[in-house]
Amino acid sequence: MSSIDIMIVEPFQDLAEVLSTACRKKGFSTCTAQTAQEAVHMADRYSPKIIILELIIPSHNGLEFIHEYRSYPEWLDTPIIIYSHIAPSELGMDEKMLKEMGITAHFYKPTATLSELIKTVETTFESINI
Repeated sequence: MSSIDIMIVEPFQDLAEVLSTACRKKGFSTCTAQTAQEAVHMADRYSPKIIILELIIPSHNGLEFIHEYRSYPEWLDTPIIIYSHIAPSELGMDEKMLKEMGITAHFYKPTATLSELIKTVETTFESINI
């Protein structure tokens, strides 16, 4: 099994490519998935160190994906960064609940910048590779 740094779960291919390019410019290896099922298969194949996740994905929502993903013991500690059109306030979860799910950060797409997201990816990557 090969390993990659970041798996991007994003249904819009153009945005997934923008995110992937930004991550690769910082030296990270990436793969992308458009659906929850594809993401599980990619995770099994590539064992990502970090996941960037849109919560609005086909066939499963992002929270269902997180629950399924976390059901595998080898994936319990993978940091997940949410980058979504769903605002944190719409989830109805407090900071503690998000941390318990292994969610490192939650960015709301309409207000977050790409540089903020990438900075969080870098910081998260550094913290897991100490």
